[in-house]
Amino acid sequence: MANDKLKPACTRHELDQADFLTRSIQFKKQPVSAIIFAFEDSVYAYVNHCMHMHRPLNCEQDAIFDETGKYLRCSMHGFIFDPKTGECQSPVCFGQRLQALRLEEIDGTVYFAEKHLTLID
Repeated sequence: MANDKLKPACTRHELDQADFLTRSIQFKKQPVSAIIFAFEDSVYAYVNHCMHMHRPLNCEQDAIFDETGKYLRCSMHGFIFDPKTGECQSPVCFGQRLQALRLEEIDGTVYFAEKHLTLID
């Protein structure tokens, strides 16, 4: 049973039907977009912005993965990120990371498990 510190993000079924989902959240008192996706049977979420110019990864295209499906990719700059760690693999921002958001999956529902996060309707 989910406790009151968990905030529902989506169902696993919704996630399995889409390449990724976005949710409007407030994180550390800032309104931002979150991206949620499944990769190699695990679920991940990050604050949806590239550290280079703080644009959403999907700002130019409705996609967050590169053509190989192995890396997250900023559609504006082409910067790529490890989907499991959020670490940038591109030279300009190499080693910097996307802001990860903790998730928990319970009985087919994926929840945000962050203290400083609220959902925005």
